[in-house]
Amino acid sequence: MKNTPQTSYDTELSILINKYATPLAILLTALGIVLSQPTGAVRIISLSLLVFGIVLNTVTLYAIKRSTETKAWFMELRMCLNLGVNTILVYFLGAYWPPIWLLLALTPVATAVYSTRAQTLRVSGGVSFLLLVIHAARRLNSPAEWGQQIACVIFILLLSLMINELAHATKLSKTKWNSSPSP
Repeated sequence: MKNTPQTSYDTELSILINKYATPLAILLTALGIVLSQPTGAVRIISLSLLVFGIVLNTVTLYAIKRSTETKAWFMELRMCLNLGVNTILVYFLGAYWPPIWLLLALTPVATAVYSTRAQTLRVSGGVSFLLLVIHAARRLNSPAEWGQQIACVIFILLLSLMINELAHATKLSKTKWNSSPSP
């Protein structure tokens, strides 16, 4: 695959997403660990996953910046690893630090920036399902607790779709603007 304007654009988007999503993930997790003071296995798992996430995103960002092309499989692997780490963190740390669920919103939001509407809907739907499964696994069953989770799911779905439309409208607008003849 040659370095085309699209692959260069995808690389720029990946770098931009990493610029904001990684610090947010680190901040949410670090605050969760420091402020909620989980003990035992939860603390060890949370700290280990925090360090793993930092290393993963630093190394992959370096690889993305050095690469002359964006490989779809590499980006997919990175997304899956981050989603796996975030899911485990939400499961274990969520009982101590409720805002940690926001980690699961990062994957659909990132997907929304550079993917199709259908892919954005699949990813946001899958992540929403994961959030509900985590909630059920923690045996939180009051109507208020389920209502909060449903609100989180709706947030993930609608925010992802809005960002997807904005990203594509911006890209289309930029393409039209750049291709218009200059006076």
